[in-house]
Amino acid sequence: MVHPGRPPLTLLLTNEDVLRVLDPRACIDALEIAFRDLAAGEAVNRPRSHTYTPLGDGHWYLFKSMDGSVPRLGVHAIRLSSDHTYEHTVDGKRRRDKIPLAPGARFVGLVLLFDIHTLEPLAILQDGELQRMRVGCTSALAAKHLARPDARRVALIGSGWQAETQLVALASVRELDAVRVFSRRPEAAAAFAERVSRRIGRPIEVAPTAREAVDGADIVACATNSNDPVIDGSWLAAGQHVGSVQSHELDMPTIERADVIVVRSADPATFHHPPGNAPVEAAEVKHLAPRLASKTVELGDVVRGRAGRRGPSDVTLFTGGGLGASSGLGIQFAAVADTIYRAARERHLGREIPTDQLTETAKP
Repeated sequence: MVHPGRPPLTLLLTNEDVLRVLDPRACIDALEIAFRDLAAGEAVNRPRSHTYTPLGDGHWYLFKSMDGSVPRLGVHAIRLSSDHTYEHTVDGKRRRDKIPLAPGARFVGLVLLFDIHTLEPLAILQDGELQRMRVGCTSALAAKHLARPDARRVALIGSGWQAETQLVALASVRELDAVRVFSRRPEAAAAFAERVSRRIGRPIEVAPTAREAVDGADIVACATNSNDPVIDGSWLAAGQHVGSVQSHELDMPTIERADVIVVRSADPATFHHPPGNAPVEAAEVKHLAPRLASKTVELGDVVRGRAGRRGPSDVTLFTGGGLGASSGLGIQFAAVADTIYRAARERHLGREIPTDQLTETAKP
């Protein structure tokens, strides 16, 4: 990477740079390595940490971080975000929105990628596009191993920020015959269907209700920011696979209906806030009863073939952050950031700064 006689350089990558090299298939392959190695004890992860500062009337300052190493790739990454969240009710449903309050109506999120052998920072990446591709590709990795081999029909609940990469990543691991999307805002669902159908090369139908989207689907993908359930477990049929980006959008009948529940990690996220003043994300973490916890397994064990679907009639569930022991992992950011960094280097993208501006002679 470094030419003889040339000082080390750290790469700064914007979301626009990231979009130019994002390859869902490559991201899924890197995530598969990371989860396989974590399950084998060959990768290291620190659970996600949330620090909430109340600002009043449902508004919160949130600082979030997670980090992890994938020695096979030679990298460690930490993801940091400085957020303003707003909990409120829309049409009788509780939701949580992030508000772009940085100058210029912008968000703040970064991934720092380090070389575990030379210690140096290899890259600093804006995390928005990386983050949503990480979520979509992790869901697709789970569907690859958990959905029935003949699963080709998808129901997508939600048409917001996380929804598009759910389909894009799924389309890279499964041949999709039919896709239906439901959103509480029909106009948003219609615009989403028109845009994303071109990207995945398949028509997308707008379903009038969530139930009509779910009926007949092989894979049900939930991708919303709702603090209340968006599907009903009584709708589920034998053999379906359900994916969720965050567990507040799931009801207990869905969790109970699942024959196997798959989480990223058994290590719980941590939440820090003033005593007696907690946001919904922290106050309503789902902690499963022993009879439900007994059917919970980690994604790494599924990838290694040690757990997962037992037969065609099983209902499988992959759930995102919020289900007690499940949350985003630092190793995911290490794997995806490394993939992006290498591709950007090859294509001479990004801005370089001398690495010695980020290192020091004083002992830290």
